[in-house]
Amino acid sequence: MQQLSKKQFSVLWFLFLCLFALQGCSQKTEIYTSSQQVVEGIRANYESGLETLSMSLQRHYAQRLYRVTGDETFLPYQQRHAAHLVRLFNRDVTGLRSNADYVSMQDRFMTEQRSMRTERQRQRAILFSRYPSMLYNTDLAFRLVQLEYYGLLSQLPENEVDLLKQVLKEADFESFLLDEAAIRHYAAQAANQVWFLYQLGVVDLREAFMQRFQEIYPLSGDALLSRSEFHNKIYGLTHIVIAASRYYQDHLPEDSFAWITDYFIEQLPILLETTTEDILAEVGISLALTGQLDHPAVEQIRQRLVAAYDPVSRMIPSPTGRTDFAQGEHRNVLAVMLLIWPERLFVGPHFDLDSLSIL
Repeated sequence: MQQLSKKQFSVLWFLFLCLFALQGCSQKTEIYTSSQQVVEGIRANYESGLETLSMSLQRHYAQRLYRVTGDETFLPYQQRHAAHLVRLFNRDVTGLRSNADYVSMQDRFMTEQRSMRTERQRQRAILFSRYPSMLYNTDLAFRLVQLEYYGLLSQLPENEVDLLKQVLKEADFESFLLDEAAIRHYAAQAANQVWFLYQLGVVDLREAFMQRFQEIYPLSGDALLSRSEFHNKIYGLTHIVIAASRYYQDHLPEDSFAWITDYFIEQLPILLETTTEDILAEVGISLALTGQLDHPAVEQIRQRLVAAYDPVSRMIPSPTGRTDFAQGEHRNVLAVMLLIWPERLFVGPHFDLDSLSIL
């Protein structure tokens, strides 16, 4: 057999090393781009450190994973949150009965605690400054809806529930939620509030809000929007669907928000190119909630989420590569939800008032 020259041997050795490296990369890709591996990695990471997060983030994570899995492991986090809500309910009832300025006092306190770090936060602060007591009122609506989700609102004294609902009925939500600034700087939260108020029987602004939304953000007007404005628009649209589902408790008819979901499908190439994993996950979830889980758009979004996963930090980093545990909770729990989306959603959970540790 003819011996190889040094040069030939070097070339063959180089090719061998390249082939070995490619096989290693292929194996790593196969391991870490499996959606199951991504779900397991994110869940192991967050569920091992869930107790280190604030109660709000614990509730956010546990509530969402419970509603797509029914796993009773998540009940204690929601039970603690439910007890906290009942304590705040009692505080508000006592305060309203004893202090005529209670609402404005609470609103001032909340205003002083608000972060003003980002431009969006500052814009929202300007918005709320034009609507006295609205910061408290939006918080109250959120808390009452959460109590309803937990099956507790019907267990609390009816006259006390009516007292707090009356506060909401006296607030000018129509002017606030249909204000252009609310939709431009507060779109997702404004959508939430519209459906919260409807669920509570306070006021039905759903049709007026959707009409106003389309006036401010026409579906054909994306070329005129900055990236931030485009993200706000998409985020607001996803929350119309999500809030209507009572936050992942009910599947919706496929045609219930066709003007939104058809738009998402049509704009998918742009969404994949320009939006964050948070927003993409919510777009996919909006399609899943409306019975379109099998649409190819959902699979493309799932692939994007899987590709964004970092096996070292066991999470999907921020668009800038940050892997902060608390700040990453939102995008990561949404990604898990879409990757494991079930045929059946789980309502609640519902708790007995007497079982909660209120004191």
